[in-house]
Amino acid sequence: MDKQYDIVAIGTLAYDMILRTVDESVFTRDTTVLDEVGISVGGGAMLSAIAAQRLGRKTAVVGKLCTDAFSDYCIGVLEKAGVDTSYVTRSESDTMSLTFALVRQSGDRHFLGRMGSNNRSLTPADFDLSVVTRAKIVSYGSFLVLPGLDQEMLRIFRHARQAGALTVADCANDSYSQGPETVLRCLPEIDYFVPSQVEAEYLTGEHEPAMMAQRLLERGCRNLIIKLGEAGCYVTDGVTARIIPAFSVPHVSDTTGAGDNFVGGFMAGLLEGLDLFEAARYASATAAVSITGPGGEGALQNKSQVLEILKQSK
Repeated sequence: MDKQYDIVAIGTLAYDMILRTVDESVFTRDTTVLDEVGISVGGGAMLSAIAAQRLGRKTAVVGKLCTDAFSDYCIGVLEKAGVDTSYVTRSESDTMSLTFALVRQSGDRHFLGRMGSNNRSLTPADFDLSVVTRAKIVSYGSFLVLPGLDQEMLRIFRHARQAGALTVADCANDSYSQGPETVLRCLPEIDYFVPSQVEAEYLTGEHEPAMMAQRLLERGCRNLIIKLGEAGCYVTDGVTARIIPAFSVPHVSDTTGAGDNFVGGFMAGLLEGLDLFEAARYASATAAVSITGPGGEGALQNKSQVLEILKQSK
């Protein structure tokens, strides 16, 4: 397939501040001295594109930033990673999405954030839609936090698939109360759907991965990967279903962005020619690398790190 890009990632772009180490006792003291404060880029489109680029794939990102220093930092990280930023709009009127990741000693994180309007206001008018015809894979990260785009994704996915692209999407919390149907109606046009367990519960009302999968398959889902955190991922093509275990690492630094790195690794695995289940395993190894360092993009630097984890697990 002769395409300009391996992956075009459409969606959320954000700026993260990593605060470590934090627990509930922070509210019992006047002052808390943190072990570490860091900065990172965030957002489903940005992190998955960077991960895939560092795994050897040519990527472009489509989204909206602002004209502030936070946005300048994001552009710098993307360009340093080699991601094409030609389709990133810079808005003077929008506010930037900022997230504070409160990281526990275990590496688990909780977010405080300002949604900003850069992601909320993103619409097809902000970019050249023909970019989706120039990619082998078109991904969307993430449903339910991009209200200006969510209602247009059925059309965009169809356009991409008609041009021969595979389509990939993940999900997020329903920040604007758009409802599950916003996602469910698009499932027939999504080749690989990659929600978390919490997100799949919201979409289906079910609590067990097998039942979540059944409901999503009934709505036209083609291939499903439910991210289960440290329990791994539930993977099915509608015929075969498997649990792919998570990889263990010597030390968990920060789980921020692990799911987005998973998606980037999954897409890179597909482009390596791996089948659904092996691509999910490759994705799990990518996520395992990502949690060994602070922030969403600091730990994963190259493909050899992922291959080493895969090699050690055999």
